[in-house]
Amino acid sequence: MNHEPNISESCLTSPDVKIRVLLIDDQAFIGKIIGRMLESEEDIDFHYFKSARDGLRMADEISPTVILQDLVMPEINGLHMVYYFRAKDTTQHTPLIVLSADENPEIKAEAFNMGANDYMVKPPDKIELVARIRYHSQAYINMIQRDEAYRRVEEQTAKLTRINQQLTEQIVERERTEEALRKSKKKVEEERELAQTANIKVMDSIRYAKMIQHSLLPNPENIKSFLPESFFIWKPRDIVGGDFIFIDSVKDGFIIAVLDCTGHGVPGAFMTIIACFGLRKIVKGEGRTDPAQILKRLGFLVKTTLQQDTDYALSDDGLDAAVCFVSGSPDSAETNLVFAGAKLPLIHICDGGLTVIKGDKQSLGYKKSSLNFDFTNHAVKIEKGMSFYMFSDGFADQLGGERNRRFGSRRFRELLKENVHLPFEEQREILVRSFEEYRGGNERQDDVTLLGFGFE
Repeated sequence: MNHEPNISESCLTSPDVKIRVLLIDDQAFIGKIIGRMLESEEDIDFHYFKSARDGLRMADEISPTVILQDLVMPEINGLHMVYYFRAKDTTQHTPLIVLSADENPEIKAEAFNMGANDYMVKPPDKIELVARIRYHSQAYINMIQRDEAYRRVEEQTAKLTRINQQLTEQIVERERTEEALRKSKKKVEEERELAQTANIKVMDSIRYAKMIQHSLLPNPENIKSFLPESFFIWKPRDIVGGDFIFIDSVKDGFIIAVLDCTGHGVPGAFMTIIACFGLRKIVKGEGRTDPAQILKRLGFLVKTTLQQDTDYALSDDGLDAAVCFVSGSPDSAETNLVFAGAKLPLIHICDGGLTVIKGDKQSLGYKKSSLNFDFTNHAVKIEKGMSFYMFSDGFADQLGGERNRRFGSRRFRELLKENVHLPFEEQREILVRSFEEYRGGNERQDDVTLLGFGFE
């Protein structure tokens, strides 16, 4: 949900922000128990108040990323406290977890109706408490940082639009009369300089965003450490793009994925950052290696992070993805691959035969994307000389040629098949050259991403 950050939220836009927990409970021993649970978590600051009034008063100063609120308070009803926090501008969006010794469903329902985000029975389990605190806090921090980033881009865009409009008006006036041109020439030049300065600032910001996005991509040498026989092509349509490659080691193998996020340019780049951190959380934080489960979990994280599981969500963004889990190592006696796709396919070629494994017809994260959809795993036993290709749709969708038509999936598959016998670096050169020759003078239609790898 987009909103202007207030004073208490402005400190959450820093990349080094800490999780801040505000607990309000009249039982001091609960404060001590939860304090001990959190004292070993270096990235969590814990603040406890026994008095409800003190907690309300200090909330603005603490700027919590999550509030733990007892339901039974001597000086004020806990449900009224929920209402007060939701009524305050500074805490109306702060995640709020209600604590109670009572599991009564009606009390839970009333707490949620008042604006609570979660409900826990006290005293809580440490692992569950820390997990919920991190989940709600990170979602809240992500929302604030995302809204702030959108706001800054919109400010720069609006400023550039206003300046360009002023410049256009001056040019029209100049064409009407040479006398007006002489009188307004100095002003027009000043306006042009302002427009150019503003444009430079915007472009500098986008180029810096490109550097950030590049830093999230896997290093070619890192990919070579997993797949010595491999190549990848990553060509965003604009300075930054919505396609992304992910690779990381896991127990007994590694995960490799290609993602195609909504759109391209700056919006697409924002989506790749959300998807990248989601994948890292799933693979590294949660230890998942099953491709079908990874896709389902990623769809949940994207949809809930953008709040597209609610009726009031303003955005409708998501992504398509292809995920492979390669077990064993490239030089081991037996290496297996498991693939699952959300719209995106996997191609493998062996002994001249090309096989396309289609992904499920289900995208991730959109409002209409089902959170209960179970993706399909496809197991492939890797044989000597087998080559694999993962890609977004940018290559096949490119317009060009004599009739200015799509490159097409069939032409793309034939190109792979014709050159599969060559070393992967030579394959890459041929693919890039073929793409550029076909494109000719046309603009690139979409981001282009292609990853090829094999096992000798």
